[in-house]
Amino acid sequence: GQWCTRVPLICFGTVEWHLSDRCLHQFGREQCIQLEVPDSQRAFHGRDGRHGTRDWPTKLKEFIAIWENRQLQDIVTPNQVGRMGYHDPYLDRYRQTSVRYMTPEGAADGALADGIERIKDMTTRRTELGNEDVSFIR
Repeated sequence: GQWCTRVPLICFGTVEWHLSDRCLHQFGREQCIQLEVPDSQRAFHGRDGRHGTRDWPTKLKEFIAIWENRQLQDIVTPNQVGRMGYHDPYLDRYRQTSVRYMTPEGAADGALADGIERIKDMTTRRTELGNEDVSFIR
């Protein structure tokens, strides 16, 4: 559907990107690692059109072309099945670049779930914790 398209939204001289690749998981889709926001977005963000040229169709032709071919910009990912694993590429990147929890309760729940996932990962891979074999945890 169109909600799953990564396109510029244009209103006169203002360009805002619809970056649906940032919230696929919320809609039951497998979350991919987001693409970077195009640099050109920053050039037009916050313009209100009161000053300068009003020839927006010419000035914004590259964005209009992307919009007109928006069907080519659809993001197609499979439905999410189960919970993402601790080492899912998206979660690895998310932990590096984002604030994960907004409340102390959320942080406590998340830390517990992460700990359980790490223990599961250690025992599944039969890795060692220090010099000790962790197979006894299973």
